[in-house]
Amino acid sequence: MMFKTSLSNLFRKNKIGMNTRSLWKWIDDTFNGLDDDRIEEIGPNLACAEWLMKNGAKIRLKGCKEFVSHYDCLPHTTSIHRKQFVIEHVYAGREASISHIGFRYFKNCTNISNIEFNGCNSINNEALGQLNILKDYLTQLKINNCVNVSDQGLMSLEQLQALKYLELKNVKLLTQPELMIRHLKTKLPECDVKYYNE
Repeated sequence: MMFKTSLSNLFRKNKIGMNTRSLWKWIDDTFNGLDDDRIEEIGPNLACAEWLMKNGAKIRLKGCKEFVSHYDCLPHTTSIHRKQFVIEHVYAGREASISHIGFRYFKNCTNISNIEFNGCNSINNEALGQLNILKDYLTQLKINNCVNVSDQGLMSLEQLQALKYLELKNVKLLTQPELMIRHLKTKLPECDVKYYNE
């Protein structure tokens, strides 16, 4: 599979007459699109792992300590591996470009309990709203320095009733942080909500 950097270099070399924003939106939409046939072929966890890695994110498998970020780390697609290969932790940093369009890959990934968004600019309010796909499984969520997240997106986190720990750092678009944190603590009484503005 071609990585985004290779694809964008191809466009630059050929000097296609698209403005940069439209080009990157098209690339992001393409690489985040759901492939139902692939999910059927290799199962939800492997398909989700491919989507995440294709878009620069990392995963940690259940029972493992290290994160993996490259296709070579994925098992062959036998039925035995399908059952053993389950994602537990997702990390999307500055280099990641996962978007809400691809969040449907999380469906049936019932072991994802921990997600970190750290400086991931493609994470926005719509993406946070779609985390409800994992509402019965997600127990830890960290959102740090994601510039496209505002009150609206954080408000939708009240759907994540399984959350035990929520960490919010440097969410610049919050208009009234104290009210938002109080709201989340009320809606998520079993969750330890932390807010930092550095």
